[in-house]
Amino acid sequence: MRDRSLGVLFFVTSIVVMVAYFWLLFLSPNEEYLGKTLSEWAIIIPVIIIVYAVLLVVAWIGWALASTAPPLPVKGENSEN
Repeated sequence: MRDRSLGVLFFVTSIVVMVAYFWLLFLSPNEEYLGKTLSEWAIIIPVIIIVYAVLLVVAWIGWALASTAPPLPVKGENSEN
C-alpha cells in the first residue's frame, strides 16, 4: 500500500471512529447492556484500555530491569600518580 493510500485510510477511519464515539457518548439510546448504558460503556472501555496500556509499559520496564545483567566492571589503567 502506498503512503498516500494508507494516510487516506487512517484519516477516514479516524473520522468514522470520532463520529461513532460522539454518537455513543451523547446520542445513543438509554438501553442497558450488562447493567450499563452505551454512554457509560463508551467511557469505561477507553479508560480500561489506557490504564492497561500504562501498566503494560510499566511491567515491560520492570521485566527489562529484572532480566538485564548488570554491566561488567571496566578494567582500565589506574590514573593514580
